[in-house]
Amino acid sequence: MTRTMKLVMATAVLSGAAIAAPPKPAAKPAGNAAAPLALSTGVRRVPLSPEGNAIAARIMGEKDPRVAQIQMDLAAIRQEKAQFLSGATVDVDKLEPLMRREEALQTELRAKQNDRLLELLRALSDADRVALLQNLANPARLQSSKPAETGR
Repeated sequence: MTRTMKLVMATAVLSGAAIAAPPKPAAKPAGNAAAPLALSTGVRRVPLSPEGNAIAARIMGEKDPRVAQIQMDLAAIRQEKAQFLSGATVDVDKLEPLMRREEALQTELRAKQNDRLLELLRALSDADRVALLQNLANPARLQSSKPAETGR
């Protein structure tokens, strides 16, 4: 396999794995403080009440077999597209159906993710709902270990 093909395949697999990775369980809170819940992979944490954490763990922890199938189909399409693009010439008529299928699968995946988020929002209390929506609208920025430069 060529280096480019390996890179494309690794990217497709990793992007699918990042989407498919289940949320990490919330750490036990120290004292009475509620532990932030990881609603998605990465570093973003949303501070929810203990009840909100339980609801989110139940809803976000449910596996949807269709989502896994969509992700596998998207990875296969990306691999096929990479094969088309590695050739000297590209047959657009053969590439178009792949691109249309990929678009449809991405739309379906986004709809499923939105449905799950809406289900969570409906189940949460008003305070937890506000905390979650504020975090989605204005995610906290990572703190840098260096102090900010003043530009003097």
